[in-house]
Amino acid sequence: MEKINPVIAKLIECISLQTPQPPGNVEPVAAWIEAWVKSFGAKVERQTVEPGKDNIIATLDFGPGPSLLFNSHMDVNNPTGQVWSNPPFEPKIADGRLYGLGACDAKGSLVAMITAMEHLARNKNGLQGKMILAAVMGEEAGGIGSLHLVEQGIEADGAVVGEPTQLGVCTAHKGTYMRRLRFRGRAAHSGSPHLGVNSILHTAYFTVEYEKLKNQLVKCPHPLLGPPSAEVTIIQGGTRQNTIPGNTEIIIDRRLLPGETHAKADEELEMVLANTKDKVSSLHVEEIEVVVATVPSETNQSEAIVKEALAAVKNVTGNAQQPKGFPAGCDMSKLVTIAGIPTVVVGPGSLDQAHVPDEFVEITQVEQAVVIYEQIARKFLRR
Repeated sequence: MEKINPVIAKLIECISLQTPQPPGNVEPVAAWIEAWVKSFGAKVERQTVEPGKDNIIATLDFGPGPSLLFNSHMDVNNPTGQVWSNPPFEPKIADGRLYGLGACDAKGSLVAMITAMEHLARNKNGLQGKMILAAVMGEEAGGIGSLHLVEQGIEADGAVVGEPTQLGVCTAHKGTYMRRLRFRGRAAHSGSPHLGVNSILHTAYFTVEYEKLKNQLVKCPHPLLGPPSAEVTIIQGGTRQNTIPGNTEIIIDRRLLPGETHAKADEELEMVLANTKDKVSSLHVEEIEVVVATVPSETNQSEAIVKEALAAVKNVTGNAQQPKGFPAGCDMSKLVTIAGIPTVVVGPGSLDQAHVPDEFVEITQVEQAVVIYEQIARKFLRR
């Protein structure tokens, strides 16, 4: 039987510990990480965010000097409704890939970070400052774990967030503006439609107007992230095939670029609703509810953490690197915009594999990620 690299063996263990979001109970992985980091001498702190949902903060103190933060999340996407070739919590190796829920998003990054941290603990030569690992809960629920982390005053001179970037170095990412809109019509028998108000029809008019907004947004791209976006992603309405629908709900997903704000997206939404009402005078939106709200962020490419990450990835992969954009929201937003920590996003796996059946990560990328994270730390913690 082929020998498995220790980091892959650890990742198999981690994937087997179930932490789907929802409900987001990460205790199995939190306890597992706590035992692991204590085994190589790290100081451990638990931050309880919600019952059964702790952040784990592990620190190696090498004396006076700079501090570096590794951040990744313990919760994974919930696979309910998906059809997998293999059970999602039963990891499988095939064709140089490790399949399993969280393999790339983001347990691959998390396990590689802890492995790199263990290497630092076993060989402290030349290191100074602090190496901090934050394994957080609730990233898949809008980043509530990292929000709690920064609200509790986490400090560092640089940070690396582990998300699937195919080992590219991302210095900017999009923010998320998701809203649920409830359209109120009036139910009636479909044999007498004139007695009702069709809420599905109203959402259709709204969707057409929202598409016009999207077409305007694509004209203003970011150099790393491309254009912002605006999409209607869910429509739910109607109760029976012979009833005019009195209520319909939709969810809109607006992705923000650095420099764009939620207030701007609010104004856009009000404009779209006003334009829709011009076409449908009986339009009535009963409620607008926040679903997910994260802010975009960007790190200046002159920051030391950017330079060290680019150098490490080039050294390990052999490929020249340029900063990239991460097209999704992630916990970098809290570290940059609230804690003021220069941050990059680097990790094994592709975002294309996140949240889909048969999620996988390339084994070679996980192994390379360990070396990349370790090299970043050894360079950063001897400045």
